[in-house]
Amino acid sequence: MNYIYKLLKGYLIAFIIFFVLTILVTCLIKFTSVPEQFSMQYLMAAMCAATLFLGIFSGRLIGKRGLLSAVGLSAVFVFLIVFGINCTYFQDLSLNSFHAPYLFPVALGGIGGIIGVNAKK
Repeated sequence: MNYIYKLLKGYLIAFIIFFVLTILVTCLIKFTSVPEQFSMQYLMAAMCAATLFLGIFSGRLIGKRGLLSAVGLSAVFVFLIVFGINCTYFQDLSLNSFHAPYLFPVALGGIGGIIGVNAKK
């Protein structure tokens, strides 16, 4: 049970990182001359940072098979973000909702898992 709480704590911290970076990007776009046309790339970068943290956290928590566990957890994280966005705009969740750029955060989560397993405790 303690393992599940630690895993949920990692998800919560990753969501907080994502939302803080999203708000930061939104403020940068709104109040500076940062071009709005790259907003999707900025949000992907925020998602990559959150999944990298989640991968490192889960790799250190699990201690073995960091790539597999972190890729799975990162894929669930990306799914939850896309699902939340689709629910916000009352859209159906279909295969068209998942595009190739969503593989970058999942891959970075896997790299984070490798880093987390190999990090000294």
